[in-house]
Amino acid sequence: MKEVRFRFKRFKVYQDAKRFCKYCRGIVEEYIEPKDKDLASQIKRALHSLVLNIAEGSADNSDIEFARFLGISIRSTYESIAGFDLALLYELISEEINEKIEADGHELVKQLSAFRNTLKSD
Repeated sequence: MKEVRFRFKRFKVYQDAKRFCKYCRGIVEEYIEPKDKDLASQIKRALHSLVLNIAEGSADNSDIEFARFLGISIRSTYESIAGFDLALLYELISEEINEKIEADGHELVKQLSAFRNTLKSD
């Protein structure tokens, strides 16, 4: 079996965040980017930040610092959701697509929050 060299790759929340990012990126590229490149770019940056901050925070030996990075991931999820809400407002995506993204994003935030709460605070 292949050795996992980076601990973040073992975290379920990291795997789920990657799946969320990939799904949402596909929606951005298909529906939003052709009509609003600026909004598409902002959503993609927020999605990448969500995943990358989980990895970056795991590099520290400090639970307090890791918890801070998980908080950034949570905020990036909120930013992504707001971006899709704007896309809905601008009629770039359907209500059904937005509802799925919001539901998946909500589950991811709960998972990130629960993981952050397991870390030592002092």
